Amino acid sequence: MSNRIFVAWQDDATRKWHTIGRLTKEKDAYYFVFTKGVKYLRTIPFDLFRMDPKFQYRFEELIPLFTNRIPSRSRGDFEKMAHWLNVREMGNEFELLSKFGLIPGTDSILMYPEPAVADGRYELEFFVHAMRHMHKDVLDWSKKLEIGGRLLPLLDVQNPVDPCAVALRGEDDTILVGYIPTFYAEDIKRLLIDKKSCASARIKVVRTNQDAPIQLRLLCRFESVVPSGFQVMQSEVHQPFVEFEKAR
Repeated sequence: MSNRIFVAWQDDATRKWHTIGRLTKEKDAYYFVFTKGVKYLRTIPFDLFRMDPKFQYRFEELIPLFTNRIPSRSRGDFEKMAHWLNVREMGNEFELLSKFGLIPGTDSILMYPEPAVADGRYELEFFVHAMRHMHKDVLDWSKKLEIGGRLLPLLDVQNPVDPCAVALRGEDDTILVGYIPTFYAEDIKRLLIDKKSCASARIKVVRTNQDAPIQLRLLCRFESVVPSGFQVMQSEVHQPFVEFEKAR
């Protein structure tokens, strides 16, 4: 897996997700920086984190901002949540955060891992977004999905909110299921407009969590080959807010 996890905040008014921070795991410590996604959300770093976006922060251990996202294994619903998230092995705190961070908190924050690229292949697990805004039949339709079943991507190039938006539909019908999360959409679009990558791309169902909240209902995996020189997460919102020479 990657050694980076991004932090996103959801605007209650617009329901739009904004990537605002990046946590990196190095051999000796963890490093946290704000990203250019805070450019128009300048009060968020202090209001939610009590941090200054002009600094890079270094931790010997994960701080409560991150560890609080990982539920105790003694919780009665821990195994159920782990199943929703397809957690197959209990790894270290960082690995668990990359999974459990996908559950949105009451503070409108979620944390998502950087996609993995190895041996020329791009791999990503994600929850389908915006299912609640699709046709009312989608929830019943999703109950019939089988593990390993395919979904097909549609580039929503005239989307007024995100021109990189990628919608999803069923393999054997035209019903729109939802969208790839906005923070992964630019990567996926770049791969889908590359002829070789598009031909190899597959989106398969990993979990159909009928007992989960709707935002955790449908877990999928995207895989494809990558073009030579392809780099993940190159959009502006994923880049550091400023270049750092010191850490607090």
